[in-house]
Amino acid sequence: MSKAPAVDYALKIIEFLAGSNGEAGISDICNGLNINKNATSRVLDALMEQKWIYLSNSSQKKYRLTMKPFSIISKSIEENNVVKISRPYLEQIHSVLGDSVYLGIRNGDNVLYQLHFDSVKDVRINGCVGGEYPLYCSAPGKVLLAYGDRSDIEEYFNSPTTKRTDKTIVSSETFFAEADNIRKNGYAVDDEEFAKGIVCIACPLFDSNGQAVAAIGISSLTLYDDIDSLINEKYPMIKDAAYNISLSLGYKEDD
Repeated sequence: MSKAPAVDYALKIIEFLAGSNGEAGISDICNGLNINKNATSRVLDALMEQKWIYLSNSSQKKYRLTMKPFSIISKSIEENNVVKISRPYLEQIHSVLGDSVYLGIRNGDNVLYQLHFDSVKDVRINGCVGGEYPLYCSAPGKVLLAYGDRSDIEEYFNSPTTKRTDKTIVSSETFFAEADNIRKNGYAVDDEEFAKGIVCIACPLFDSNGQAVAAIGISSLTLYDDIDSLINEKYPMIKDAAYNISLSLGYKEDD
């Protein structure tokens, strides 16, 4: 606990409401966060006064988040230079391919979507801005992990990883070879490693220091694509966009 416990409680409650199907009562919050009822009630009153939450069910005392936190986050994201530069390129890819298209950055052990355009196909993958996925089994996550330090990869895999499918990489030794291929090819794939039936391809975005600061890519279903079709038919468009975005971020190729 920090020196400002009320702030800690408020942040925890906001996170709890965001991850509890959007609605929760005082007892749900107290039990879920191990916070006493009096403290919870005071924080909820303050959040309501500041328009961060509202009573969605007054008889059952159920609370929901308002759009205020999302609007604040959206403003911050829109001011992000990578997002501003990437948006028109991703919109173009989306208009041509109709697949799920995204921009992701690293957020701890996950990749965090800062842009996401949903597939327009009949059967589609759900995704959203603010969505997070594990680094080790998602195409953009693998990109960001592969372009980091070897010691970072070792440290990452020191923590337990779930073998989500029979293709999921769960050891640093296996991922080292994967990382070599990613850096050699300039892209990473998720060949049903996160979930059965989902395939993805992603490319890094480089800044003026040559660091991979983000990744862009597309997700598809095995109903429409396999890894070969992603690489042969769709990767060139992702590659060109990633290259142009990187140039706009100040990236310079080695002479």
